[in-house]
Amino acid sequence: MNSKTVLISSIIISIAFLILFFVLSQVSEHKIIFKSILLGNLLAFINYLLGVFFINFGMNKSDSIFLQSVFAGVLSRLIILLLSVFLTLKFLEINDFNYIFSLLLFYIFYIIIEVFYLILRKKQRI
Repeated sequence: MNSKTVLISSIIISIAFLILFFVLSQVSEHKIIFKSILLGNLLAFINYLLGVFFINFGMNKSDSIFLQSVFAGVLSRLIILLLSVFLTLKFLEINDFNYIFSLLLFYIFYIIIEVFYLILRKKQRI
């Protein structure tokens, strides 16, 4: 398995999850719960895409530039994530517990994929 396969597979799985939760939020009698899970997944997915962008931006550059890119990505992703969580909790009608729990669960899932992606990119580079 190479890094490109991991990236494409993770994006396909993520889009499938997003579509599934969107459909469930439209047809289920527990619409608010599935809407909360959908928003948590969507926010974590956007965070993941930003992380992959910053990793790819610094990948074939010097180690110093790569670290600066990754740390700038972490900082900007953290700020965007915090603002998005606060705005979502303040202005949208969602189930807070399901939203936070799904955000945490999908965030961990995407971080694990990012780590695998970095490991496989490093092995291909060597």
